[in-house]
Amino acid sequence: MVVAGLAGGAASAQVAPSGVTPRPAGSPFAAGEELARAFALATGVPISPLLGVSALGALRWWRAPESARAALPWYARPWFWGTGLALVFLFAANTTLGGLVPGLKKPMDFVEEHENKVSALLASPIVVAEVERLLSALVPEPAVAGGGLAGAGLASLSGPAGAALELLARVGGATLVLTIYAVVFLAFHAVQVLIALSPSALVDLGLRLSRLTLFGAAAAASAVHPYLGAAYALVLLTGCWLVAGWSFRLTVYGSVFSWEFLTGRAGTGDPARAPLLAFAGKGLAGPPVRALGHLDVDAGGDWSFRWRPWLVLPARRASLGGGAALAIVRGALSPRLVRTGALRETALVRFPPRFRGAEAGLAERVGAREVLDGRIVRGLRATWRWLREFVLGTDGAEAAAPPAP
Repeated sequence: MVVAGLAGGAASAQVAPSGVTPRPAGSPFAAGEELARAFALATGVPISPLLGVSALGALRWWRAPESARAALPWYARPWFWGTGLALVFLFAANTTLGGLVPGLKKPMDFVEEHENKVSALLASPIVVAEVERLLSALVPEPAVAGGGLAGAGLASLSGPAGAALELLARVGGATLVLTIYAVVFLAFHAVQVLIALSPSALVDLGLRLSRLTLFGAAAAASAVHPYLGAAYALVLLTGCWLVAGWSFRLTVYGSVFSWEFLTGRAGTGDPARAPLLAFAGKGLAGPPVRALGHLDVDAGGDWSFRWRPWLVLPARRASLGGGAALAIVRGALSPRLVRTGALRETALVRFPPRFRGAEAGLAERVGAREVLDGRIVRGLRATWRWLREFVLGTDGAEAAAPPAP
């Protein structure tokens, strides 16, 4: 199993009926190794939540004696991990075979983008429970009834004070685990968004293989030694932390786009009256690229972009630039508002798919002087003109009469 190293325990370790790996006798590094396994687990599963928890449940079921399988938690039952692994296979097959069925691959990619978020929510309490299970092996059972995240340091306390400190330790430990989990998940869910929005099946396959490679490397490092797994996890977590803001904005961006396509909202927006939801582009001074916000008129009567960092912090504004030459650009997924220049266009905002096909109305509302075709749209139209001229022998709307033999 790919998560054998993440789940902890040596291959020869015996599993108690409760599913807890007993503390190895006589090992001075037992506590550090269990902490390393717990850390590797919290960073490894969110790389691919559905695959992670399904493989983790299958591993627990396989390692448990047959007499103890009835007492395993629900996520270690065959109905759960079997269904999860089947879904993983289904989405993987969509990458390689989905393109053979017209109109199947992209909707399935959008479905998988939402499934990945649902799987992450489902997997988060499982990861906390598994970390608790790993760390409970460090605490002798008579000392602390709860064991686990509370730690052996509370063994000497009793009464209300001990119970309160144990509860505080559990809540703090769970919060730390979930924070690590969320940071890693955001970074790798950004990969899922790129898969959903990518126009190339080859790029999709490369992104999936890269994610699977990192997932397998995490398990392999932990299988070699828990400390090596923890070192790998620390490097992974540091990288994910550095791109957390970018990952969050891309996650919001992908969620809006995939939801509007799946629910049939693409092309249904009213550009004359609807709120102008938009994502910031590179041409705006202030908001980071793909920050979610709205276009509206500020106190001075000029159009500006209003957004909230991390969606909840105090609102900020960025002016579109008074007197700038604005244009709406048609895109393959959705239109953009740009500032035209002598050499190139500067992207100000991108609108969601609900405004696709409503470029003229958007231009009229924001005062853009023209509507242009984007590069992909221009390429598609040029390809269609070439096909029409080559097949029909004319660039008109009607087919020409066949030439005389």
